[in-house]
Amino acid sequence: MADRVERFAGSLPAPSLILDAGCGPGRDLERFRTYGHVVRGVDLNPVVVAMASAHAPTSQCDLREVGTRFPAGTFDGVWASASLVHLDAADAVNVLGQFGGLLRPGGKLYVCLKATGRTGWLDEPDGRRWYTVWDPDEFAAAVAGAGFEVDSVDRGPYVEIWATHSGG
Repeated sequence: MADRVERFAGSLPAPSLILDAGCGPGRDLERFRTYGHVVRGVDLNPVVVAMASAHAPTSQCDLREVGTRFPAGTFDGVWASASLVHLDAADAVNVLGQFGGLLRPGGKLYVCLKATGRTGWLDEPDGRRWYTVWDPDEFAAAVAGAGFEVDSVDRGPYVEIWATHSGG
């Protein structure tokens, strides 16, 4: 993911304010800081929120409520790496709209989620998680429908969407 962080960081003038939505333990928070950006993190898991707080201000937040946590137009970029995959399709579309509200006009969005496998619960070594698998074209259309101009769609086991907020 380091090359993707570099690409996203380079798409914004430094310093820009970036929200890492679903930041986990904070790996990317630290990486964005090395590129001269100011970062904020949110994650649902209180254990990883505590870990991420060592890298940047981080708060516990359900992504389905992220739009209520910050004033509209706060961020220059939203980074959502493998976080929306844990929401069902309707909730993911809603959160994309919330991301649009949090971004300034012209703000950048990166979203990465599963494009292979099956939708449903998966038992993992550290717990049970929901995964929604998206068709890349359907997900790109959802991003566009949330007020973004889709700049690029990278296809593979994960679909990666690079977009610009087109709303005012």
